[in-house]
Amino acid sequence: MNPFRRKRSPVATTLVAHTARHAGRRSTRVGPVMPSMSEATERELRRQAELEQELRLARDIQQGLLLEAVPRLPGWEISAVSLPARDLGGDLYDFLPLGADQHGIMIGDVSGKGLPAALRMAVARTVFRHEARRGLPPGATLAAINRSVIAEIPQGMITMLYVVLDTHAGRVRLANAGHNYPLVINGEVRELELTGLPLGVDADSDYEEVSASIAPGDTVLLYTDGVIEATNAGEEYYGFERLAALLGGRPNIKPRALVQALLHELRTWSAIGQADDITVVVVRRRLACLGDELRSVAEDVLGDERAASVWRSAPVPVPGAQMGAWTEALPAIAATAQAAYGRGLARELAAQLRLALEEYRYSSSQ
Repeated sequence: MNPFRRKRSPVATTLVAHTARHAGRRSTRVGPVMPSMSEATERELRRQAELEQELRLARDIQQGLLLEAVPRLPGWEISAVSLPARDLGGDLYDFLPLGADQHGIMIGDVSGKGLPAALRMAVARTVFRHEARRGLPPGATLAAINRSVIAEIPQGMITMLYVVLDTHAGRVRLANAGHNYPLVINGEVRELELTGLPLGVDADSDYEEVSASIAPGDTVLLYTDGVIEATNAGEEYYGFERLAALLGGRPNIKPRALVQALLHELRTWSAIGQADDITVVVVRRRLACLGDELRSVAEDVLGDERAASVWRSAPVPVPGAQMGAWTEALPAIAATAQAAYGRGLARELAAQLRLALEEYRYSSSQ
């Protein structure tokens, strides 16, 4: 053995040493490039924006379906609104012609919120339309809807009120599946008390019916829980008593104005934000005499005393006058109101009187 020959270090032959020698060479290999944090965040923001846009589109479609359902019924005045607490809501209402002066009116509330509730709402509306078109009485219709809901929507309950309105006789027949009682407003506020199990609870549920007469000038209000359960900063409910006080204090108010007044009241009450979907349907039977109806419009816009003053001062047609006479008198009535109470109220009065005249013209053409 040559004493001057250098020995190879035994460490150099180990796996660790081999790995160390080649580590730099392996690190030069090209592999998948991971996105930077900013790129991932940007993609996430784009996806979130796309989802928000899709939800807004879905909400527009949902609201459009509800608004398109509101009909024009000769001799009746109708207004309806549904305000979801989120982008999509679980409340629903619908109107359905049934023939021979019969019209179906439905309002419902699906358990839950957001997209799942909206999907159940869409199925419930489809089931309602299918069953209501069979023309069965309200109780039998709700029983059939209940069986279909249990088969098609296995999760969640639905409250639903179904009213069949006879537009000629001025009568309603109704059945109730756990929903808030409908209200009849005619100077006082009274509930049509009738209840039953919500849909989706028991497939064998039966639903009783009640009927009531709706006199000329009377108003029927249907609403969901979001109205009376609106909560203020102190976690206090708006409640039925406040609702009844608002409705009873304005006996001549028309459906559109009633809806606006109620929504304003609820927004003021729950300034912290809307916690539940709010849906309101208002149906009013117009007065038989055109002159009386137009006078009630003036009282709604101006108040009783101011309306009486305008009616005394303006060249108002005689009782029983036809539509043409009222159309000709409208500019003079508006001018009298403007001279006494200003341009704003006069414009509102003229607009509401024209709307009422148009509705009567439509009714007489049917």
